[in-house]
This record gives sequence, C-alpha cells and structure tokens, in this order.
Amino acid sequence: MLSLGCSAPSPSSDHSSELQRILDDPRYDWISIETPHTRVHLAAGSFAGENRDLLLPRAEEARSAVLNRLNDPDYPSTIDLFYVDSRADMEQLVGLPVTGFAYSDEQAVVLVFNSTWRPFERHELTHVVTLGTWPDPAGPAVVEGLATYVDGFCGGFENGRVARTMLDTETLLPFEDLTGRFRQQDDLVAYLQAAVTIEFAVERRGAGVIRTIWERGSAAVPELLDIASPGDFGLQFEDWLSSAYDPIPLESWDAILEHGCGIDSRPGQQSPLLEANS
Repeated sequence: MLSLGCSAPSPSSDHSSELQRILDDPRYDWISIETPHTRVHLAAGSFAGENRDLLLPRAEEARSAVLNRLNDPDYPSTIDLFYVDSRADMEQLVGLPVTGFAYSDEQAVVLVFNSTWRPFERHELTHVVTLGTWPDPAGPAVVEGLATYVDGFCGGFENGRVARTMLDTETLLPFEDLTGRFRQQDDLVAYLQAAVTIEFAVERRGAGVIRTIWERGSAAVPELLDIASPGDFGLQFEDWLSSAYDPIPLESWDAILEHGCGIDSRPGQQSPLLEANS
C-alpha cells in the first residue's frame, strides 16, 4: 500500500462525517477553494498551499479524465480533494501512512503532494466514482487495477513500459496469483500488472469491457477475450506487452522499486507534477 498511493472505500457513516472530521482537525489550517466541480483543501504552509495555482486546474482535469476513461460522463457530485505534505500527515488524518486515500461514500480524497511526490488524483477519484456509484466489484484486483489503469503512469513512464520491464526482469506474477491472491502480492507489481491486464482487454475489446471486468473480476479477462486458458492468455499478454512497449532504463526501475510510482524516475528529471494519461 505504500508504493502506489492506494486507497480504500469509506465505511458506512453519516454523510460528511469523515470529511467534517478532517476539516475540523485542529492540527491543520485548511485553505479551501472551489472550482466548478471540486473543492480543493490545502494545508496552510504546506507544499500544496504554496503551489495552489498548479493544483486547481489539475483537480478539474483529473475529474474530467477519470469520467472520460470510465465512460461515466454524468457523475453529478462535487468532489473534495485534500492535499498534505507527507505520509505522516496521512497517518494522522486517515489512520494509514499511504500516499492517497478515498472516502467513496463522501466523495472525498486525501493526497500527498510534495517536491518529490506527485499526487494520485486520478487513482483516488476513480475509487470515488466506481466504489461510490457502480455495482459491487468482483475483487480487489479490478478495484486497484482499474484505478491504476486510469492513472496511467508510474515513475514518469507509461504503466505499460514499466510492466514491460517487469516482464524483462521476470517480475510479473502468475495470472492465478494476480487474480486469486492479489492482496498477498507485492503491491507495486500487483497494481501495475492488474492495470495493464485491463489495458490489454480494452485494446482487444474496447472500453465497454471495463464494466464487465468490474462485475466479473480480472479472472474473467481470458474468457472475455476468447482465450482458452490462463496459460494461453499469459503468452498472448506477454507478446502484446513486448510489441506495444519498450522497457524503461533499469536505473529507473530500481528507483521505482525503492521509492514507488509517485516519483519521477526518468534520468535527469525531478518534477513531481507528472501528467497522467488523457
């Protein structure tokens, strides 16, 4: 959970109870700014507070990109986005030292943003939209895989390029482990492989297959693609990955393994504000 900035749905509660608790936390002085479809909350004195002009359009863009990729244009709710400096802040506010957390029942996300770590708006907003309005998902692989697919990037590179490097370094998981024992795997590898599995299905069947995978689970992907067995699926998946993407530099892969997907691991690059797929 610490590598990718993952999240979980909120427990059932009175509307806005968690949101209000965060707003009322005496350790934070929130600067709250409304955009057409979001409310952005920045901790006073934080890195985000000093870079608010970058974050306001970013929040709107992330919402639009998520709805476009999910083919869910009618999402009506205003979404609250909280930005803080560190995992320590996250542990204080949400109880876990992660880099992103979604309260889907309350249309709110909390995100880390600092000089070396980009915020995972698209990942967390995907959780808000899907877990808040779609039918119950068929397992964690599709929940986290879809959010990672929508985000699109890891360490400054497309997910597919990082997954190609995982193939080349023999890091990919057996398909049965990915779909049947997802939470027992290394989260960075599992999230990325689940994301690129969904991308492979979308390339073959179009974006309409996303809702079917959501309802049936990632284990159903071979059948949805008319592939006879997990073994045959693995061969076709690896052939596609090899032909569609080049690997990333090994120094970048090592940096991602050590620090996670929120850094910019590209040689010579240091910007935390990496753009995700449009």
